[in-house]
Amino acid sequence: MTPIDVGLLVVAGIAAGAVNTIAGAGSLLTFPLLVAIGIPPLAANVTNDLGVIPGNISGAVGLRHELVGQGARLRSLLPIAAIGSLAGAILLLSFPARTFELVAPVLLLVASGVTAAQPALARLAQRSTRPRHHPLRVVTGAIATYGGYFGTGIGVLFFAALGVFVDDRPVRLNATKQMLQLTSNGVAGILFAFVAPVHWGAAAIVAVSSAVGGPIGARLSRRISETALRAVISTVGVVAAVILAVRFF
Repeated sequence: MTPIDVGLLVVAGIAAGAVNTIAGAGSLLTFPLLVAIGIPPLAANVTNDLGVIPGNISGAVGLRHELVGQGARLRSLLPIAAIGSLAGAILLLSFPARTFELVAPVLLLVASGVTAAQPALARLAQRSTRPRHHPLRVVTGAIATYGGYFGTGIGVLFFAALGVFVDDRPVRLNATKQMLQLTSNGVAGILFAFVAPVHWGAAAIVAVSSAVGGPIGARLSRRISETALRAVISTVGVVAAVILAVRFF
C-alpha cells in the first residue's frame, strides 16, 4: 500500500466506525476502497469484516446506556445472530472467489437500496398486526447469514427489522442493532482470521481507525440527520456497485 492508500483507509475507517454506530452502513465506504487499492473482492470482504469489529465494539460501549433493560431481548437475538453469521461465513468460503465477485455488485445494490428505503420499510411494518417476536428471530437469522457472507449493510438491515418488529425508541433500537452487528461481524471474523485470505495490514488500519470512529458515531447518533446520512451512503454504495460490475463483467 502507498502512503495515500493508508491515509484513505484511515479516513474511511474513522467514517465507517462512526457511520456503523449511527446507521449501520459504514462498510459501504471501506469495502469499495479496499477493492480500489488493489485487494481482490473476497479478500477485501473478509479484511473489511475484521477491520470494522473494533469500531463496532467502541460504538456499543458508547451506546451502553441505551442497552439498559434490554437483557431479555439480547439473550433472545444474539445467539441467533451468531449462528446465522457462522453459516454465512462458511457459505462464503465454500465457493470459489469468482462466485463472490459476481454477486458482490448485486449485494452492494441491495445494501444501498435497503439503506435508502429504511424509513419506508419501518413504516410499512409498523402497520402490521401479526405477532412479532417469532418473525423477528427468523429475520435476525436471515440477516446474520447475509452478514456472514457479505457484511456490508447489515446494520441497516438489523435496524430496519427492529423498527418493524419492536415497539421501542429509535435510540434504544440503534443500541440493539449495534450489538447484533457486532455479534455477526465478530463471529464471522473469528473464522476468517484462521482460514480466509485476510490482508492483515489493511485490516489493522481499518481496525484502529474504526475504533476511533465508533464513539464519534455514538455521540453524533443523537443529533445528526439520518436522512442526509442515508442519502450519502446509498449513493456511495450504488456508485461502488456500478464500478465493480464494470470491472468484473
